[in-house]
Amino acid sequence: MARKRASRRQFLATVLGASTVGLSGCGSDGDATATPGDAGTATPTDAPTETGTPTATPTAEPTPTATAEPTETPTATATETPESTATATPDASSFAAWPTFMRNDEHWGHHPDASGPHDGVSVDWRAEFDQDAVNATPVLVDGTLYVGAGGAGDDDGSFHALDPLTGETKWSKDVAAPVTSAAAIDGGFAYVGTTNGVFYALNTDDGSVFWEWDLGSTEDFTAPVVVDRGVYVGSTSSRLYKFDALDGGQEWNQSTYGAITASPVYADGTVYAASADHELYAVSVSGSLEWTKDLGGSANGVSHRRGRLFATSESNTVTQVNARGSTEWETSRSGAFAATPAVTADGVFAGTREGTLYAFEASDGRERWRFTDPSDGVTAPPVVADGTVYVGSRDGSVYAVSADSGDLEWSFATSNNIETAAPVVAGGRVYVGSQDGTLYALSE
Repeated sequence: MARKRASRRQFLATVLGASTVGLSGCGSDGDATATPGDAGTATPTDAPTETGTPTATPTAEPTPTATAEPTETPTATATETPESTATATPDASSFAAWPTFMRNDEHWGHHPDASGPHDGVSVDWRAEFDQDAVNATPVLVDGTLYVGAGGAGDDDGSFHALDPLTGETKWSKDVAAPVTSAAAIDGGFAYVGTTNGVFYALNTDDGSVFWEWDLGSTEDFTAPVVVDRGVYVGSTSSRLYKFDALDGGQEWNQSTYGAITASPVYADGTVYAASADHELYAVSVSGSLEWTKDLGGSANGVSHRRGRLFATSESNTVTQVNARGSTEWETSRSGAFAATPAVTADGVFAGTREGTLYAFEASDGRERWRFTDPSDGVTAPPVVADGTVYVGSRDGSVYAVSADSGDLEWSFATSNNIETAAPVVAGGRVYVGSQDGTLYALSE
């Protein structure tokens, strides 16, 4: 395993520069100040539990090494349509923030302050990259949209910072393998992994490498969560890692007996990871295994809210587990639940491989409604904003469904499957990637 770390001079310069901005969301709820075009009702009593700011001084002085520079020629191209002028807002930095996968470290997938489209939509703009697929979930913070590109058919990958209003490229970074998972933006850095075992901390101002860790394998990383000095990330090598956010040191790894394909959750000093060995793992921030819970099938995702965990699995179940690892309720349906569920204050939303999106009561698992329009699997995570559930499907379409009733508001067809990319909703737009190699910005 090889590690390239930032020099002390680069570290100090970057931290001092980042200190004027502060954390972008992973140490808090990740909310931006709402504007009239992106407003909602906040729920201050239901804030996520993660807190903390990275320590300004690392525990050990890194060894200076040269770092890779971002590509000078952006690989993304954006085509703006006339509709984008009508929907543009004055300042994208005021958009509701989604700085990490599913919005925060507990993976709610719910943003009460985000506004999205409710009527028929068209393409506001689209960005196309050198890779054939966009399987990564985008993230949005401080007026910049970040997304990786690449899929199973690509020999390389890329990572991009885009203007959310126009789709124009701010900077791009070419990497040796596809980027299939979301990044986490924190303290002036973008933390993101590739499918060839390389994990990066990139400077958000220009995409330059601050540090990288090369595991020397072909494992794929999940989306990370960043809390205090810890970067927590799972991988298909059946391991949960903790890296030091500021110098890239590996602090510990926890072995499982199956691949970890869904992003871990952080809450109240514990990291929770769903594994293909059927188990949900609870690991302390120091790396000690607290407990495991058998879910009866490959565990495909986990979310946390109000002291409760919600896990999906190939055993066709959604299971609510408390912080001690005991089952509170479990509900099963006819298809495997394939991805991380979205969780509001009182609802749980999850899709199945047979093509159904379900809504359950968070308190007892009772079914509210089911949406059966997709003609193929709903294997991407849903998100909830502005009273609407937004989700992509393997049939190539994005669906907007009323969170209260399950009624269809609109659908939009891309040119290929949406298999793993969750949407991001902000500023009246839905941003979502497709295996047709395009990142779409959709608006009314």
